[in-house]
Amino acid sequence: MATQTERPGTRLGIALMALLAWVAITFVGAKVLLPGERTLDEIVTEGIAWQIVLAGAILVGVILWRRWRDIGFRAPEPGTLKLLWLPMLMVLLQFSWALLFGLPATTVILLVLLNTFFVGFSEETMFRGLLYRAVRGHVRIWPAILLVSAAFGSVHVLNGFITGEFAGAAMQATMAACSGLLLMAIFLRTGSLWVAIIYHALWDAATFLLSLGASAHNTGAETAATTGGLATFILPLVMVLPNLLYALWLLRHVHREVPPGDQMPG
Repeated sequence: MATQTERPGTRLGIALMALLAWVAITFVGAKVLLPGERTLDEIVTEGIAWQIVLAGAILVGVILWRRWRDIGFRAPEPGTLKLLWLPMLMVLLQFSWALLFGLPATTVILLVLLNTFFVGFSEETMFRGLLYRAVRGHVRIWPAILLVSAAFGSVHVLNGFITGEFAGAAMQATMAACSGLLLMAIFLRTGSLWVAIIYHALWDAATFLLSLGASAHNTGAETAATTGGLATFILPLVMVLPNLLYALWLLRHVHREVPPGDQMPG
């Protein structure tokens, strides 16, 4: 079996090439399919994000080609879903806030849900799946966690080439790195990449619906600018900080135990 006989250096090289291909398809593809500068809200509401679908399909192809059976596409360990109580509470808070502002049309909601699932699948498969397992073959668990979370956050800076707003992209990258730590904790503690994928999709969907609702609710340039500043800098920090602290708590013992997500399949 490839996962048992493949040299760690070979696997890391293939994972890094897959990452380069993933970045090219995801971000260059967005510029090709959506010329000009677009907000992320527009990308997820104007149609299916085919560049995300293709990037995820490429990753699946790599996994099947290499016969990597340790990526984490399995059911969660019994009793571990209860660990998601705080992250799900934060998601419900965002959904509730979005309801207060007012939800967009049903077709827009469906597009948001569909595209955020594609994003969750693609990003989790790339980072908590391929990249983490490859990096883990070379370093201890905490360096692997931090390296993958930093890489996950860093790629979000590239959203600036799509939106034209690099300051916002840099803030998003910081928040993504923090969220990436929680997603890593969810994967490691439940042992299931599917749980991380679904949570990632729900978080993104709630965030986009909240953003769309806030944008529709605000009228007047001054109000919109003020709310935009809060949404860009203060609100993300407030929403992400509890998840970051909870992630650190979930990961407090990983250096001296083997969590389900770090175990090789039998």
